[in-house]
This record gives sequence, C-alpha cells and structure tokens, in this order.
Amino acid sequence: MKYTLVLAGAVAAALMLGGCGKTTPVTSGTASPSPTYSPTVSAEYPIPTANAKPAGITRTSTALWFTEEAADQIGALSEAATISEYPVPTANAKPLNITLGQDGNLWFTEFAGAQIGKVSQSGTSFVECPLPTEGGLTPTPFGIAADNQGNLWVTDPGTNGLWMVTTGCVATFFALPISNAGPESITAGPNGALWFVETNANEIGEIPSTATSASQIQSFPINTPNAGLGVIVTGQDGALWFTETKADKLGRMLTTGQVTAETTLTGVTSPYGLVSAPDGNFYIADQTSSAIVQYLASSGTVTSYPTKTPNAGPFWLTIGPDNEVYFTEQTANNIGQFRYF
Repeated sequence: MKYTLVLAGAVAAALMLGGCGKTTPVTSGTASPSPTYSPTVSAEYPIPTANAKPAGITRTSTALWFTEEAADQIGALSEAATISEYPVPTANAKPLNITLGQDGNLWFTEFAGAQIGKVSQSGTSFVECPLPTEGGLTPTPFGIAADNQGNLWVTDPGTNGLWMVTTGCVATFFALPISNAGPESITAGPNGALWFVETNANEIGEIPSTATSASQIQSFPINTPNAGLGVIVTGQDGALWFTETKADKLGRMLTTGQVTAETTLTGVTSPYGLVSAPDGNFYIADQTSSAIVQYLASSGTVTSYPTKTPNAGPFWLTIGPDNEVYFTEQTANNIGQFRYF
C-alpha cells in the first residue's frame, strides 16, 4: 500500500545535509524576499494494520523501521512511501524497541516474548534469541542499543538487570545493584559505555561495553525527586540527555555522572520520546498534549507543535535518512514526520 511521499528523496536529502538542514538555492544570487523556514508536523503515514500500536522506531540509510506492539509485526516505511509489514515469528511477543545493529540487521526487544529478535533489511529473515529466566524471574526486555563492538545491550525491568547479547545469540546477564530499579531506555554513550535510565530508582546507570561483572555498573542520582525518567540519548555536545516525564523536564548529565541541568519544559505535560537532531537541537514527544516539542540547545527556547491528528499519542522518535524527525503515534496508528528546517 502506497501513501504520499515520505522522504524528501536522494537529491533533496543531499541538499539538506549541506546547510544544517536548509536547502541550497538552485539558481545563483540572493532570493528576494529571503526564504523562511517554519518547523511543523508535516505529514502522517497510516499503518496498514489497524490498531497496530507502533512503538519503537529507528532508521537505515533508506528507510524507517518500527515495531508494532499490538500487531506483533515489524514495519518499514520506504523512501517511496511504501509501508511493508513483517510478522514476528513468536505470537503475542509485543515487539517494543528497535535499533540498527553493526551487522546491518534490525534488532528489537520482545517484551512479552522474553527474547530479542533480528530481522534483515529485506524483511525476509528473522532470528529470535531467547533470554533465560534469572532468579526464577521471566525476562521482559525493554530498551535495546548496539555497542561499538557489535553486541546488543538490553534493559530488563522484569529481572532488574541488563543483558549483553552477541549476534550469535549468546546472552550474559548483569544484575543491577539497586533492587527494582526499573531499567528502561538505553543508549550508547560518547565514552563507549552504555547509559540507561533507572526509572524507579530515579538514577542514570552506566556500564562499560567491555564489562565482565555487574560490579562495574555505576548509578548516578538526578536532582529532581520522582522525575519519571523516560528516554536517554547522546547529544552532539558529548553529554547524556534524558526526559523526565513526571517532572516535565529535560535533563543533562556529563559522563562523570554530574547532572548539569534539569530544565523545565514550559507548557509541556508529559515529555517522553527524545532525539538529538543534526541541527544541534532536541525534539521531544509530548504524549498528553499530542505534540512534538523543539528544545533549542543554544537558548533553551521551548516550542510545541501539535500533531496533525489530535490525541495521536506520539511516542518514540528517530532521525530519518533525509534528516527530518520521524515518530510513532501509538493512538493514531501513524508514523509522523516533523520538519524542523
């Protein structure tokens, strides 16, 4: 099934890359009047399966890939605006988060399947890696990130730990030192370590990608009590940035564990999804207000842009091959597109 063009195309994308997201004039000379650039939610692309509940989203060089939590499928949105859907082999697995591995495959968590999955970019080949029970507890894999050595790191609130999984499906478990820490979102940090939120503990955790023992895990508290930590990403400034869903804040932490800022996002009611964009700014999914929030890193200016569909439930975000922001809309069953230039 085809929809309106999703990506700007190879030529336009190349132009956008050249000027921090702004296109270069085709003709020489200065335009009069000067062109203006207005950020906006520019499009929404319906998912063919009804009530699929899209969740995690990531990119390859040519497409957007996302999980369909309720439909047990992996979806792909191509540059030609074709949405393809691929059933996960395990029924009722609830695929949740997804990332691109160094091996060129898409890797995703199966929250209710107690395993992680791999799908090729053709969508024709699936592999699933079961995670063993730990201390009698069934794993509930949540977040996933690839390290610089090709392994996958997975947060697991069900067993209160982390898994390091090789591309050959060998899994190693690391128990968190804080009980019921609630590990969820995870990202590869600028120092080569993996950084993750401990939502229930109100702390940010770090583990070296070369870790051999859980004793190498460090946790750093944030300043705001009961912040409701959401998504964590690496910023272009070499710091870790994270959303505080209950406190309506955006936090910043150095790789030393020092919290340098927890900025109140004025007018924002439940910031969750977060992405660092090529323009140096941050874009945030405000679930309750159904908006994409732009945070200007240089000034701290916060501006909200409503989704085209009301109450769409924007969730996770990524940067597309064309440098635009794309996000899942859980309630509206769409993939949204945000132009920030």
